Amino acid sequence: MCALALVAGACGASGDEDGAVEEDESGQSEQERAGSADAWGDLESPCGEGEATVAEGEGPATDKLLLGVANDRTAEVRPDLHAEFWDGATAFAEWCNAQGGIAGLPIELVDLDGQVLNVEAAMTKACTGVFAMVGGGYAMDDLEFSGKEGSDFHECGLIDVPAYAVSVDKALSNGQVQPLPNPSNAKGTQWIDDFKKLYPEESKKTIVVYSKDLPSLEAIKVQWDVLVDEVGGIENLSPITYPLVVTDWGPYADAVIDSGATSIFWIGEPGNIASLLQALQQKEWDGIVVAEANIYDDVFLETAGAVANDNIIVRMAFHTFEEADEFPAVQQYLDNLDEHVPGGKAALLGMQGTSAFLLFATAAKTCAEKNDNVIDRNCILTEAAAIENWTAGGMHAPTNPGVEEPPECGMFVTVKDGEWTRLYPELGGEDDDEDGFHCPPDSIVKVPDDLVPGEGAVDPDREI
Repeated sequence: MCALALVAGACGASGDEDGAVEEDESGQSEQERAGSADAWGDLESPCGEGEATVAEGEGPATDKLLLGVANDRTAEVRPDLHAEFWDGATAFAEWCNAQGGIAGLPIELVDLDGQVLNVEAAMTKACTGVFAMVGGGYAMDDLEFSGKEGSDFHECGLIDVPAYAVSVDKALSNGQVQPLPNPSNAKGTQWIDDFKKLYPEESKKTIVVYSKDLPSLEAIKVQWDVLVDEVGGIENLSPITYPLVVTDWGPYADAVIDSGATSIFWIGEPGNIASLLQALQQKEWDGIVVAEANIYDDVFLETAGAVANDNIIVRMAFHTFEEADEFPAVQQYLDNLDEHVPGGKAALLGMQGTSAFLLFATAAKTCAEKNDNVIDRNCILTEAAAIENWTAGGMHAPTNPGVEEPPECGMFVTVKDGEWTRLYPELGGEDDDEDGFHCPPDSIVKVPDDLVPGEGAVDPDREI
């Protein structure tokens, strides 16, 4: 129920190939600008003074931006789920408002806590209480589309710049622009090609381990099947499924071993794969686990303990906290969170939510400049989608928010001596195509329509 569909990226080192430092017209270097109040990494701040207003009839106020943050942080089934969305949003709003807001409009956050299964109630609050949804996401985001007047995303005319989308309904819906697109019908082969290259023997026989109780996980499994078939050279064994609650991972470890698999593609939560790895080690299985970016979490390290050492690789499209000294935008996220939300949850999804806020603010600033200081919902979507090279100031790999394709770039991290560390590509090495990421061209594959479990919640009456 974590952000299993997360696909993110990163870039943002400074200087050219000769180590020279570029300066802007003011004489400031990129390093000097990064982390300052008038920039986020290498992105000029979209916040500042102005005289903008919100278009009449679009939200409850014209003199401020009421922005709803989707999250599930008080869910009984998963306490603090998506708490990083709210913490990151709070820190960003403080940073932006200190500069005058967006074109002079202060940001006021609205907590849209869906508690996993109470999303419809949160959407009822959003329908009358916000101008836009920004920087968040729900584990059950298909519930945003209730079909009821007063609680349905489309019926209420809402827009969203989400941190992520999980379900097919949300990922392929309109009325939204994602900073890191994660469409259900298009995926990249880069990470599977790299997995084969790094582990030529272990990659020969792979088994998927996932829970069939969540449709979003089933969709990821289908996408894996398509990509493995496209890449070739990997025997994709019959998958192993598990229920949402597992008390003994021993039988699942036995199933992996009996299958003859030399590697696992894990779809699930970090604590669960840590427990499975412990069971596998006890049975002397020495294969490799490949996992999604949500496993990059302290929960995995704390649960796995000494078991985790060179036996798991996690695909990433964001720069890691461990390399924050190399990428100023990441350090700025950490510093800003520490300053404005002491004790707040620093997490990959928190950076992804911050990227969404930066994209929204950039689009809103442009709208104010183009539309005589009036900001409206349709303009936000238009301007956000028009940005073709988005890195959130250097937090993640280049993306094209207006195109329904995931990033081409990615990297792997692993665990050594109890800490997350870069595995591939080597920073500055031969396969480092852009700021620490491998970016093979023409690596995006379309998932056949008959394999996509849904069509997306598309409102034909919306322009975007």
